[in-house]
Amino acid sequence: MNTLTTDIETIRKIEEQIAEIEKKDTTSESADANDNSGSTSPFHNFSGQDYDGNTVDESLFSGNAVTVINFWFTGCKPCVAELSKLNELNDAIKSMGGEVIGINTETFDGNETAIKEAAAVLESQGAKYRNLSIDASSDAGKYASDIMAFPTTILVDRNGNIVGDPMLGGIDNQDNYDTLMKQIQSVIDADNANK
Repeated sequence: MNTLTTDIETIRKIEEQIAEIEKKDTTSESADANDNSGSTSPFHNFSGQDYDGNTVDESLFSGNAVTVINFWFTGCKPCVAELSKLNELNDAIKSMGGEVIGINTETFDGNETAIKEAAAVLESQGAKYRNLSIDASSDAGKYASDIMAFPTTILVDRNGNIVGDPMLGGIDNQDNYDTLMKQIQSVIDADNANK
């Protein structure tokens, strides 16, 4: 009798421990889910300046069915190599409700020397689409600081949410360009379906 009572108590304790572990798992999963939603939308409180000093905020996204954001830096040869193709892409998607935005990670915090250098590189490549300087401490700045491979291109919907996975590598590669165009079209289609 005594052994059975001890076994029951041991089983109860194990069940309580299992329940506690399961509770921790679900709370950490929901915390992870919350973290992901935060990390997938570093553009909700977006602000920056174009290279002419004009301020931009997250309203730039609401004006577009899709915004293609390309992260690059001046000394990155593959980044520079794709600039003219990004300009072509910007021209191609404007009529569809899209826009290409460049964010050069060296121009953070309004670094004037880096902005001049980036502007010169853009001009030399015939790239006329908007490029922005953002604060390193902003959500978008932190997102950009975590990028390990350049160039990286992401799509952002009208609400400032990142859609799909980041594209690593230049879109001067035709396969990358075609893949990106398909993704852009799907975001535009989804946007049209929501109207």
